[in-house]
Amino acid sequence: PEELQQPPNWKWKMAEPSERGVDHVILLKIRDDATPEELQRLEEGTYSLKAIPGVVAITIGPSFVEDWMDDRRQGYNYCVRVRLCSKEALRIYNDHDLHVKVKKECILPVLNGPILAVDWESPLVLGGN
Repeated sequence: PEELQQPPNWKWKMAEPSERGVDHVILLKIRDDATPEELQRLEEGTYSLKAIPGVVAITIGPSFVEDWMDDRRQGYNYCVRVRLCSKEALRIYNDHDLHVKVKKECILPVLNGPILAVDWESPLVLGGN
């Protein structure tokens, strides 16, 4: 469709090799009865992980399905993405006291199923000119 076409001078831009990093993606099954306060604590706790050395960016939010989409979520209704600068940074993040605390106090109390996490190393690819 026309509204999805990029301007003629638009291109993908590959980041410099030094901008390679690791994406750590976590899928969560949050209890249906989680309170707004628990969800706020989940989000604030997750965003606080930005203080861990090597963390570049964090996003968190509920997953969604539009009426034109098949529901492929298999019960995973919240997603977290942490961009880290390296595999070593992922190891530091995993063992960091703040990560352990946030997982224990903000994430585990609202779960209704197992956590699914995957990691991969990739260059950062930016959209735009």
